Amino acid sequence: MSYGSILVHLEFSGSSESRLQYATDLAGDLDAFLIGFTASAIRPVHASELGVGADTAYGDMLFRRNRERFEEIRQEFFDAAGIGLNSGWRDSEDLPTRALLDNARCADLIVAGTPHGIAPRDIYRSIDPGDVVCAAGRPVLLVGDDAVYRHPRCALIGWKDTPEARRAVAFAVPFLKLAEHTVVLSVQEKDDDADTGAADVVRYLMRHGIDSDVKTVTGRSGPDNFLDAVRTEGADLVVTGAYGHSRMRERITGGFTRTLLMQKDLTRLMAG
Repeated sequence: MSYGSILVHLEFSGSSESRLQYATDLAGDLDAFLIGFTASAIRPVHASELGVGADTAYGDMLFRRNRERFEEIRQEFFDAAGIGLNSGWRDSEDLPTRALLDNARCADLIVAGTPHGIAPRDIYRSIDPGDVVCAAGRPVLLVGDDAVYRHPRCALIGWKDTPEARRAVAFAVPFLKLAEHTVVLSVQEKDDDADTGAADVVRYLMRHGIDSDVKTVTGRSGPDNFLDAVRTEGADLVVTGAYGHSRMRERITGGFTRTLLMQKDLTRLMAG
């Protein structure tokens, strides 16, 4: 596959300057159409002691402020991406997670971030990255804070033989073709554990012109061992599947996807 169109989510509250520059440079490198996107919903206005008329006026004021902020972000996007045949803009007055999922159909790749960690700080103004990864039907590139776009020096695939990981590898092929080095990392609890299929992934990538190596880490198959390997390899792109089991279980007990979403310094390509 290739990335013919890329959608970048820009924060309604806060700065997305580095993410926007990353997406602009990525789209330019891949000759892809870049779509800027933001969303914010207005909290429901309830009747107050001043009456419905006052609440209606307050709602109208919030609507105007929303539109003014949309226009500010739109201008920031076109200042970076340029106005022309290779850029476009969308905004939505809906809950950001829902709006982004609705608009995911227009792009091959979603570029977002995790400035608020694993959950939205405010569901009316920010996305839930876990929901986006699980439900977008597209690869989601979660750009690290202050990341600068460049061809990855080391792309690391967190391999576990699941449908989510298989999709992530296939989605990541355009990035992996740019990487100087690719590692397929498998974490096994014991040396004699059954083959995880990592060698098949290496052969799959080879047929796409991508050289890669298998590395196996033996130990507890939790996120800490994986993150230690990411740091050791100096990976600047991490490719993984997401949520091999229920999100509720991860919220209660912690888990691989939840931990990875919290690593705001890493650039992560994830697929659900």
